[in-house]
Amino acid sequence: MNRLLIIFLGLLSGLLINLPAMANAHKAMGIIAMPRNETNDLTLKMPVCRVVKRIQIKADHGDVQLSGASVYFKALRNASQSLNVPSTIKEGESTGWININSDNDNKRCVSKIVFSGHTVNSSDMARLKIIGDD
Repeated sequence: MNRLLIIFLGLLSGLLINLPAMANAHKAMGIIAMPRNETNDLTLKMPVCRVVKRIQIKADHGDVQLSGASVYFKALRNASQSLNVPSTIKEGESTGWININSDNDNKRCVSKIVFSGHTVNSSDMARLKIIGDD
C-alpha cells in the first residue's frame, strides 16, 4: 500500500512539474499539400476550434510560392484576417511568427486557414506545415 502511494505521488509530481511547460507548447495545426498549379482556395479546416496568438508556416517538403493567406475565426459573421506571408518559402525553411488574435480581451477561435499559391521547382507536391502558439 505504501509503495503504491509513493508511486502515485511520484507520477503526480512529475505531471505537475511538466504542466507549465506543456501549457506554452507549440501546436501542430495541420499540413496542407500545395499543387503545382496556382490555386486560391487551399483550406486547412480545424476539426476543433483552436485559440492561438500566432502561427508559423514551414515548407515541410518542396519549395512553395504563396500569393496570400487568410485566417478565419469562429464568429457570427465569420470574421477573417489577411496574413502577411512571404512570397516564397524554400524547403525546410519557416516563416517568422505571424501574430493573429491581437484582441486579447476577446480571444477568437481559429476555424480555418486559407492559402493561395503553388509548388515551385519540384515534380512532387510541396507540403506546408502550420504550427500554432498560444
